[in-house]
Amino acid sequence: MKTELPPLTNCVLFFVAVISVVYLYSSIAQRKLIKKQRKVERPKSSFGFLILWNQILLISFFSVTYIIGWDAPSVGLKLEILPVFSLMIGLGFYCIFVLFLNKILNLLRVSQIVENDAYLVTLRLMPRQKLQKTLFIIAVCILNPITEELIFRGVLVHQLSLYTNNYYLAIFLGLFVSVGNHIYQGRLHIITHIVFYIFTVTLLYSDVGLIGSIGFHLAGDIYPFMWLKYQVNNYKQRRREERRAKYVSN
Repeated sequence: MKTELPPLTNCVLFFVAVISVVYLYSSIAQRKLIKKQRKVERPKSSFGFLILWNQILLISFFSVTYIIGWDAPSVGLKLEILPVFSLMIGLGFYCIFVLFLNKILNLLRVSQIVENDAYLVTLRLMPRQKLQKTLFIIAVCILNPITEELIFRGVLVHQLSLYTNNYYLAIFLGLFVSVGNHIYQGRLHIITHIVFYIFTVTLLYSDVGLIGSIGFHLAGDIYPFMWLKYQVNNYKQRRREERRAKYVSN
């Protein structure tokens, strides 16, 4: 049965196209800035509020355009399974993703480099102030999985594929945008985001639909903050070992 698209689907698709270009430009600019920095620099004092405000604006836009610009079938929202179970399945798939990704990174012998880069990126993004840190975590760990999956999987992949009647084009474009949006994290993280994207799209087109993708992304955004203290200690330990090895070799 063919899904009937809402009348203003083209407006929502145009909005997502603009957002994708803005995010891509921002990611490339941020990567260039990171390369120029000699030491890790923390974000501005208002960064947490700005990130949260950005999420609120996105939610507001999609709330206003609901029904006339997108609806559940057009973005892959499936309710045959209870949403809580779909979320749990998505969370469970993230455990498989972590094991699978670690296996790939270990085989390529880049696991430590990727861990170091991930820690430094988290440090650059995390505000120091308690209030700003709280706002940042709310925006990134709770709201971002919803908005990002709706935009880049629900609209950019599923709705665009229905609009163009070309699934392959939409999936390829979605992969390009997904990788481009995270290029600021470094070239090796392309591996992470390719595998991440494969999992989210697989969930999107499974019985759990977009809610499963949101659950998967939710775990992906919460996981780094749960292990942040461990990452700090692990990073410091690796740095000490590197300095010790360098001292012994000299």
